[in-house]
Amino acid sequence: MQKNRLEAFTDAIVPIIMTVLVLELGMPKTSTWQGFWAMREQLLAYAISFFLLAIVWGNHHHMFQLVQTINGLVIWANTILLFFLSFVPFATEIVNDDPNSLFSSQLYTLLFICINLAWNFLRVSLLRANRHHQVLVAALAHEPKSLITLAAFVGVFLLTFVWHEFGMIGTFLVMMLWIMPYKRIEEAMKRL
Repeated sequence: MQKNRLEAFTDAIVPIIMTVLVLELGMPKTSTWQGFWAMREQLLAYAISFFLLAIVWGNHHHMFQLVQTINGLVIWANTILLFFLSFVPFATEIVNDDPNSLFSSQLYTLLFICINLAWNFLRVSLLRANRHHQVLVAALAHEPKSLITLAAFVGVFLLTFVWHEFGMIGTFLVMMLWIMPYKRIEEAMKRL
């Protein structure tokens, strides 16, 4: 399979997940600014989830710029990542149902721990499939940002026991590390 088929598949699935996310919003109880304001927590949860999905998609695209070879393990690693991403609308809806719930806050953060683990599985799978591509190996091997993100997500999860409303906001803050994609890929792309 060509890598562009896997990228196209991912490029189709992520927007569908984003569309499901907006469809879960519902309508204001009244068609007024007060009705709109009453939805502020739902709108904030939607915005956070939407941009988290956009960050993952952007980094996925960025990482695949250097990829030359994919294999069955890469396909399954990518599928597992998409599987966890597809739960974002579900977790967001649970947060919307009870934004002050410890369970909803922890579920949201736990989902992003799973997304991070799936991301690392994909990264390692790409390294194994492209082990002779020295530019990719240099860019993705020993990547501390992925591990720092995982540790930070676990920290957010533990902090929710004390301040349970922090789950979604903390997850968003951790993902801000990924607004700028892998720096080593940027540098490698300039050299190619």
